[in-house]
Amino acid sequence: MAEDDQTLRESIAEYLTCVGFDVTAVASGIQFYHTLAAQSFTVAIIDLGLPDMDGMQLVDYIHCNTTMGCIILTARDSVEDRVSGYDSGADLYMVKPADCRELASALSRILQRTSAAGQLQPSSFGQWRINRQSATLVTPSAAIITLTSREMDFLICLAASPEETIVRDKILNEMGYSDDEFSNRALESLIRRLRRKIETVFGTSPILTRHRVGYSFSAPIILN
Repeated sequence: MAEDDQTLRESIAEYLTCVGFDVTAVASGIQFYHTLAAQSFTVAIIDLGLPDMDGMQLVDYIHCNTTMGCIILTARDSVEDRVSGYDSGADLYMVKPADCRELASALSRILQRTSAAGQLQPSSFGQWRINRQSATLVTPSAAIITLTSREMDFLICLAASPEETIVRDKILNEMGYSDDEFSNRALESLIRRLRRKIETVFGTSPILTRHRVGYSFSAPIILN
């Protein structure tokens, strides 16, 4: 759990521990990254108003680089924030003050769903294939995903060095984007949509984000 309010952080952690959850609580985004690097977790509870970064960055990182579930617990209550949270990959968006009993119930549901998905979810390993002529991505299970021209360009960038991180600047340049805020947001939106396409068909996406560096395709892939 990442929550900067010490009183709230400690009270939530104490309640969840009392009802049977193993809880690790931190006060900042940096502490969250350091803790995640040292051990694995099943579900994250993220406050958006962290002192060192927007918690939405953590939500996006969790979605793109882990199999963890994610609950946003925040004082932000606008529709735009809710939509942004779900678009970034949150399983649930809760507005403070939240009842600890409701939070515990939500955690239990996500844990059950994550456990079931882990038993059924296909591996992202195995060979993927990009078919230029038909503008499609073929999964290791032979499912076919239709690509837009921009999605094709992005995957071709990653396929040039599969399983290696391609820096964001290089991707922007090869796709003909400018290196500005608008282009960066356009690229992020494209990647988010593409991940959802892949996850809908295959259950998991091999496209990974290396925070503030770039992206990689974490499985063998060939171009036809």
